[in-house]
Parts: sequence; C-alpha cells; structure tokens
Amino acid sequence: MANFLDSLGMGGEIDVYVTVSPSCGMEMTTLDAHGNINTYAQIPLDYNETQREILSYDAFKDGLEQLFDSRNINPKKAKVHLSLPSVWFGLKEGIQLLLDDDAITNIVLGELEQTYIFKRKDPRPSWFEALASTNSDSRSVFYTALQEDVIERLTTIVEDLGATLVSIGNEIIADLKGLLVTGIASEQMNDDSASWSLMIINNSGFQLIGLRGKSMVEYYEEPLPIKSYEGEEIYSAIENAAQIAFMNSASSSLVIVSETNLVSAEILAKNLQFGGQKIFVEDNKYRKSPLIEMSLNVIPEDQIKVSLHTLGSIVSDSVLPISVDFLSSGNQKAVVDNVIEIPLGNDKFYRLTPPVATVAAIALAIVLAIPMVTGSLIVSSLSKSATEKVSELDNQITEVDEQLKKYDKSKDATQFDPVAEIEKVLKNNRTKIMAYAALGESIPKNLYLTYFMTGNDGYIDVKGCADSVEDVYVFFRNLKDSLAGSNLRLSKLDLKTNSLDTVVNSTMSTIDNAPYVFEITNMSDDQLTSFMNKLMGKEDKPAAPAASPNPAPQPAPTAPVSDESIDDEEG
Repeated sequence: MANFLDSLGMGGEIDVYVTVSPSCGMEMTTLDAHGNINTYAQIPLDYNETQREILSYDAFKDGLEQLFDSRNINPKKAKVHLSLPSVWFGLKEGIQLLLDDDAITNIVLGELEQTYIFKRKDPRPSWFEALASTNSDSRSVFYTALQEDVIERLTTIVEDLGATLVSIGNEIIADLKGLLVTGIASEQMNDDSASWSLMIINNSGFQLIGLRGKSMVEYYEEPLPIKSYEGEEIYSAIENAAQIAFMNSASSSLVIVSETNLVSAEILAKNLQFGGQKIFVEDNKYRKSPLIEMSLNVIPEDQIKVSLHTLGSIVSDSVLPISVDFLSSGNQKAVVDNVIEIPLGNDKFYRLTPPVATVAAIALAIVLAIPMVTGSLIVSSLSKSATEKVSELDNQITEVDEQLKKYDKSKDATQFDPVAEIEKVLKNNRTKIMAYAALGESIPKNLYLTYFMTGNDGYIDVKGCADSVEDVYVFFRNLKDSLAGSNLRLSKLDLKTNSLDTVVNSTMSTIDNAPYVFEITNMSDDQLTSFMNKLMGKEDKPAAPAASPNPAPQPAPTAPVSDESIDDEEG
C-alpha cells in the first residue's frame, strides 16, 4: 500500500539505496520501518574496469528509471543513496603531525594526480587518518577519490528523474559494514585488539586491507589480469602475488571476498598459504545461500542476489568509526563518527556525542581538581624539605636518562637491524614483480623482446624488435602508463639494416623478419654506455653520478621472459 501511494505521489519521502558494481550491475533496495529489506531489484549494467566508471550513462539513466518502475516508486519522492565501486584507494605515510587538514588534502591531491586515471580527469578526494602508533612522530592517512565529472553526471541524471541524490558512498566502506552486520567478521571487528586482513578479489586483481578491530592500518593493491588466466592458473597467480603481502602481515585471520565470477573464494582459501583462520565469502555466481536472513517480501531468487556491497550500503554509518560521502560539502576529510551508544536495557541506548562528552569531562575535571588543589596547598606548606629532595632526585634521574640515551645511540650505531633489511628486500622484489607484470600486459602482437633488465635501484632497460613503428609506440605508451613514475624514455628506434629489403619482402611476422629495433630505458646515455662496458669487461670513464646510491643493476635473462627469470632476479 505504501508503494502504491508513493507511485501516485500521495506518500511521504522514501530512502532508496542504489549500488553499482562490475559483478552485480545495478541494485536497488528499500527498507521497512524496522530497517529490514522491504523491496529489492537488480538489472545488469556494464562497467568500464579500465577507466573505472560506468560504461554508458544513458544505460544508467534507463536502468534507474526501470528499477523505479519495477518497485512502483515515485522518483519525485525518492531520496537516493548511491554507492559506487572504489575508483582509487591508497595509503600515504610519513605526514608531519603539525600539518592541518588543507595541507593534507593538497598532499592527497598530489598523490592522486600521479595515477593514470586522474591525469586526465579532476578528482574529488576524501581521506581519513589511519590508526596511529603510540610512539610515532608522523601520521598516515587513507585516501580515495571519484572523478569530478562522474559525480556531476550522476547528480544530473538523478535530478532529471525528479529524485534527490543525498549521498555517494564507497564500496570498500560498504563491504566492511556488510561484513559486520551479516556476522561474517563481527568477532574480528568487535575486538579492538584483533589484527585481521580483508582480501577483495575482482576482475582487475585484488586488494588487501589490514585492520585492527574496525580501524584500517594497512592497504595493498595488486593489479592482475584475471581475465587472461585459465583454470587453475588464476589461483596460482593470486597466491604468488599475495605471499609477498602475507610475509609482512601479523594478521590472525583472513576474510576472502570474491566479487568476480572467475574466482571462487572457497577454492582460493584452500590454495592460499596463510597460517591463521580463513573465512571466505562468495559475492558471485558461486554463492549457495543468502548472506543474511531477509523478510518474505523478497523472493528467494532475489535474496541470493543481494550483494555484500548492497547489504553494507543500507547500514547506518555509525557502525564504523569513519564514513565516506563524496557528495558532502567540500568532502575532503571523511566524517569521523565519535558517537558512543551506552545500553540502558530494553533495547534503549544513550548516545554520548562529542559535545556532551566535553561538558561531562569538564565537570568531572572540576570535581577532581578541588581536592587536588586543596591537598597541594597543604602539602606545599608542610613539606618544603621534601620538595627539595624530590628536586634533587629529579636531577639525578635526568642525568641517568642522558647516560642511557648515549648508550642506546652507541648501541644502535653498531646493531644490525634485521627488520629493516627484510623490508628492503620485500620492497625491491615487489618493484621487480610489478615491472614484469606491466611488461607482460603491454606487449602488442607483432612486437618481440630480446632483452629486459631491472635492478634493485629502479633502473629498467628493455630491447626488442617490431614490425612497425606504431607497434613500438603502443608498447612504449602502455609500459609507461603501467609503471607510473619510472621516467621511461624511448632511447633508440632504428632499422636492423641500411636497406628496406626486409620491410618490403617480409610476408610473415617473426622475430627475424621484424625490421625495427628499439630500446626503452630510464637510464641516461652515459649510464647505459657505462653499464654495457661493464658487462663486456671493458674499462670505461666514470659515468655521470646516478640518482640512486644502490649498486649497478644486474641484467635479467634475454627474451623470452619467463617465470624462471623472475626467480633468478629475486635471488
């Protein structure tokens, strides 16, 4: 009856929750007076995973209108809460404690402008602080962003239908809320001392989030061409890439959420080498039962379709310590919800807000200060000699502390730090693996590699041949986009011989017939010359000083590049 009245324009406003994801398309949900799912509908919607935005906004508008009609909802009475896939999510460490919010926002914008997505489009950022260490002299922030023009398009579409767009959320935050309300990870999230990890697999790779209770402490993203693997190769590729991240994790449990139909979370959980508890969540075609019990208003066929993303989007933001809304004014710093609910019995709670807590703290401080001040005056008048002794002891303690600091410094100067060495090795190996992965994704059909080298100091040198200059340009452009910040350049492009006979007479594309040779590197000409002379055992004049203090890189095996070459390089 309520939906019928809404369709006639006679009902009140209604909250409508809409989510978009590559695996589930577009989902629409409404709630009853008790906060339970009242209606649900879903339609396919194509998503551009390369550009990380909806493929067709006309299709989005038509689909949204279709969902309103299928649920008999009058758009003019609808308050739309929209949640979108995570376009970009990252962690920035080492920020000075004295910087204000505006300065941190500028730092976040600088990080976002280095990504391939926001080099062409303006970002709308949102950030929040990571769980701080008690002895840290700096702070870290997690940041995320959406394309500014995407927000404007979606707002216009919703308003054209007569509805009101009230918020735009983030899928990662929604997944965390979904894991809490479904009870899947409630044990881990309700224990502030519990260290656990969340692994989200999609068609672009996987994200690994380290948490302590409900607070994020670490983030790692590994891009993988999931669609290019077949069968068991997918699980082996994910396992190999994840082992590096697991080595630096102290998590006692791992929650695996698969949002792609290409990967079963259950099979992946069996293959992963993880010492703690493993919990898998099928958010794809492998799901066998609904993630949560629902009312009979939602038919069983639809209950099993409701995604974790949708279940989290309908939950109040107060269940987590942070809330991300890209539509809020300014939207630079995420909202931190500091409200504490104190149970009073009979399902009643007293909400302790920051203003109320401040007033209570001041009143308590005054009450405690009265006897403390009185006692201080009495002690001051009666124990003057004791104060002098305390001062003398303080001086002795200060001298001892200074001696201990000197001892610690002399000890640290000669002590080997195994943790720093391990982190250095992990960082170098991860950089090399990313270089190999980027290389594999960027090779065109008629281009062949004859030489590839990457070293511990970030140097890269690639040689090969191709059928056309266009193939070389495409390869160079793709490789440079994949390895942002590597300062790659095309140092050489020439014919193999001084004649064009090979180009004219070639009828089959092979490595021998490819007429053009090229070299791509991020080293200077002097560094290349010096490096090649060392490989050939020749003496050479000293090259220009390199930017990195690390030793010269060692060459990787020549093409074809294989898994064995990666193992040799890591060794």
